[in-house]
Order: sequence, then structure tokens, then C-alpha cells
Amino acid sequence: MLVPSKFTRLEESTIFKMRCILANKNESESVIETYLRTKDFFCDASEFLYALDVLYVLGSVNIQNDLGLIDYA
Repeated sequence: MLVPSKFTRLEESTIFKMRCILANKNESESVIETYLRTKDFFCDASEFLYALDVLYVLGSVNIQNDLGLIDYA
């Protein structure tokens, strides 16, 4: 996960890119739909998953394992 530092600009950090997932969110969209909606903001899928993981830990998203849907808090 990229965090802002002396060498990493805020705009390049994963923490900053989490806002892209939360912006223009759709209720109960799948992980794949969310990735396709936001893939232009991330370097690759792993960076997207890091951002999604942090949002989950913070309680901003909940993922339904059986359906693969994201519920936003």
C-alpha cells in the first residue's frame, strides 16, 4: 500500500485513491463492477484491492461474501 511520503505524492497514494471508490458509488454493486468503474484511477488490480481492504477495515464498506456485492456504510 502506498502512503504519502517524501517520495510519494498524496495523489499517488492508495489512501487518496480510496475516494475514487466512494465517489459515484452505486448501492450493492459487485467488486468487479466497482473495479471497472474505478480502474482508470488505479495502476493495477492489486492497488484497487488494497484500497478496498482499507475501506473495509475502516468500516466504510461491507462485502457480502456469498454474492460478491459491496454495501456502502
